[in-house]
Amino acid sequence: MKITIINTTDIEYKNNVFSKDDLTIINTSSLKISTCLGCFDCWVKTPGKCIIKDDMDEILRKTILADIVIYISDVLVGYISGKLKLIHDRTLPLIHPYMDIYKGEFHHLRRYPKYPKIGLVLIEKTAEIEDEVYRLIKNSYERLALNVRSELLFVIKDTVKLGGLKNELNHY
Repeated sequence: MKITIINTTDIEYKNNVFSKDDLTIINTSSLKISTCLGCFDCWVKTPGKCIIKDDMDEILRKTILADIVIYISDVLVGYISGKLKLIHDRTLPLIHPYMDIYKGEFHHLRRYPKYPKIGLVLIEKTAEIEDEVYRLIKNSYERLALNVRSELLFVIKDTVKLGGLKNELNHY
């Protein structure tokens, strides 16, 4: 099972932290990831490929090839970090512009036959994340998973040592 971890915190994690085969960790703190232009060229002019040339190409490739993608984010002002939101905005090339009805709602068609299952780790650095904030974030990730016709496996509150994630990874 291929697992890709996309870490958007300022802490650099290495693969040996998890003792798991087929695991890729992408630490985004040193990567160049530009803001989505909203041009929709990834749908019209270069289907499936963003016209911006930066490190996002590699993140998209490793995301779509994974069986599970796990996002790690600080919680800032009651939501995920701006860096993780930026990454989600740039995943637009992974879906088609065309829509159909899925589970009674309009959703974009898949561009690829398989999408990874999703996990989210919310880092508690100084204080515990409030239940309402947790529910809001979890709900938005349930919607994200639904949008790509995938599954949200877990949303966990964790510390910078990632003990909760290590326990969760033992299931996969």
